[in-house]
Amino acid sequence: MNQSLDDFLKQLSLSGSGSAATQKAYRHDIGQFIDYCLKEGIADFQQVDVYVVRGFTTSLKTGKKAISNRSLARKFAALRTFYKYLLTHDKVSVNPFASLKTPKKAIHLPSFLMINEIQGLLASIEKGSTVGIRDRVLIELMYACGLRVSEAAQLTTDQIDFHHRLLRITGKGRKERLVPFYPAIGKRLNSYLEDFRSSLLKQKKHDRVFVNFRGDPITERGIQDILLRRARSAGCRQPLHPHMLRHSFATHLLDNGADLRSVQELLGHQNLSTTQIYTHISVDRLKEAYKKAFENAGENQ
Repeated sequence: MNQSLDDFLKQLSLSGSGSAATQKAYRHDIGQFIDYCLKEGIADFQQVDVYVVRGFTTSLKTGKKAISNRSLARKFAALRTFYKYLLTHDKVSVNPFASLKTPKKAIHLPSFLMINEIQGLLASIEKGSTVGIRDRVLIELMYACGLRVSEAAQLTTDQIDFHHRLLRITGKGRKERLVPFYPAIGKRLNSYLEDFRSSLLKQKKHDRVFVNFRGDPITERGIQDILLRRARSAGCRQPLHPHMLRHSFATHLLDNGADLRSVQELLGHQNLSTTQIYTHISVDRLKEAYKKAFENAGENQ
């Protein structure tokens, strides 16, 4: 059984259809299933039926090391792919995972900042230093345009259209999108580029917008460190991670009447279902506001 797994992973590697991380995950998840089968006295994949699969599922969902539905869904996906390989190579005649329902993943609502928290964060950054001006523009632009940390780090000067107030962003899957920005951040961004970026460059030449103190393009890790430090200085209630600015951008758009399709386009999501998680945030906030407004209603009636 383990030999079949080795052969499967070798084929993945030769075909270039799976990254090193994917292959590592496959080895772990499929290897875990093989270990379960061997403990149950099953030494051939042909012996695996729906009852074996149910027993394996139960073993994963019970005990001190019970896994989440998200992890279980990942293991099922790996095993479906593996069994397709076994079918193709005539090592099994049936895929017991083919008709198995994928467990529903728990919805984890993304963290975000309230508008007054965004304002307080930006106001807390000193305006008299080059680094302070850079950090202010970086953070505000990530929020104002819903940028991923990679998109902010890789942003170049030729991606900015000041005349039409647009950023041309290349996101995941090389998908390009146009994101507008409001006049105030446009002025601050232009001022940073015209008056302050050159002093950070230290005579180095490249077209990245955001520059570190050595004059090199700022890294994703560098941005993460800036956000954590600035949020701590501003007294934010929780550590600030780059995606929280993107979550805040989407949530505030929906709160102010933007339709889901528009938010999808601005975020660069391929599927609308990815964007729909933000509606949960807005609905939860509406429920909380309703509860506060009417929590004492009817008590004296």
